Amino acid sequence: MDQGNHIASLGGAVRISPLHSKRSFREAVLAYLFILPSFVIIIVFGLYPVLRAGYMSLHHWSIVKGSFIGLANYRELLGDKAFWQALQVTVFYVVVTVPLTMAFSLLVAYLLFQPIRFRPFFRTLYFLPYVTSLVPAAMVWQWIFNYQSGILNYMAKNLAQNLAALLRVIGGPPWVYLWILGSAVWLAYLLLTWGRRRTDLMTAFLATVAGVLLVSGVLFGARPSILQSVILQLENFFPVRWLQEPRGIILYLGKQWGFTPPPWLHGPSMALLAVCIVSMWHFMGYDTVIYLAGLFNISSDVYEAARIDGASEGQVFWHITFPLLSPTTFFLFMISTIGAFRAFTMFYVLTNGGPLRTTTSVTFYIYDRFYSASRWGYASAIACVLFVIILTMTLINQRIAGRRVFYQ
Repeated sequence: MDQGNHIASLGGAVRISPLHSKRSFREAVLAYLFILPSFVIIIVFGLYPVLRAGYMSLHHWSIVKGSFIGLANYRELLGDKAFWQALQVTVFYVVVTVPLTMAFSLLVAYLLFQPIRFRPFFRTLYFLPYVTSLVPAAMVWQWIFNYQSGILNYMAKNLAQNLAALLRVIGGPPWVYLWILGSAVWLAYLLLTWGRRRTDLMTAFLATVAGVLLVSGVLFGARPSILQSVILQLENFFPVRWLQEPRGIILYLGKQWGFTPPPWLHGPSMALLAVCIVSMWHFMGYDTVIYLAGLFNISSDVYEAARIDGASEGQVFWHITFPLLSPTTFFLFMISTIGAFRAFTMFYVLTNGGPLRTTTSVTFYIYDRFYSASRWGYASAIACVLFVIILTMTLINQRIAGRRVFYQ
């Protein structure tokens, strides 16, 4: 056996020479030296603040350290209605913004993945909201949602009034009968050509639109009073106090339409919905870029084989594209959920926690207790509880959603 070999086989066993062991030790030391700066940063700015917050939460801490009170802050937290309201706001924000943002991003990414003209321009255009600083962007959205001079109310009011004027003409006889006939013919055509000219998802969407038009035309033709009520609502619904409306969306609509829903059905406030809209607008560009990267990672041979076998575009998407995007979806779902639980800037700039605390998230409540009330120990206790909630949700997501990840 060559003497230069560092690994020798003796009696079926493998023996590593001292030279190889020394080289492995040097490589390990060098590797640890390279990761040492990152390790120090994680400890100083990641682990230490968590431990420090846990230590502060056990004391009566108001600017300066007070007496040790044990779990008193946590016991007070259990009975704090403002905290539970903030947690409810945060959970709704997560449940609404994370799935909808990912769904819209996947749709946009899939469209931008197709060979269309000016594709690089559109990719840049959709990514611009994410690279825009969140504070000035939120201030612009404040003007957009403004009750008196906001462009959203202005455009919505003009659109609603024009639609009301159109309904006055086509909602009554004889035009309403042409409306019903046209909607019925369109719906029948879509059902007869299902899966031939377009994807099943697009056909289902168009068929839903045609069905809604058909049903509304029949109602307007049979009950003119319904038509007059719809026209009246369109003419008087806008403007809306988006960021200043504390009532739930269903309660608000019920008051406008003449009924009062039960308390459990009031829904989130209009202000919280406005915050969710701005959040989805801001983060959709990031999710779109990540989904585009995942789409480019799928081999074109898989698509070619599926189309040769006669698969439609809808089948290709649901049985090939979507399963192979599961690692990307899992990654985005994890980081989006964590980021949504920690959201603060959007609530602070747009609504400052109002109106009537309907947009006070947990992080904003921590800020309020820390700076406004100067209860540092109590704010630290809330932060620790939020940390446990995020950690638990992350572990649950890894346990449940991680099993559904499909790698090529």
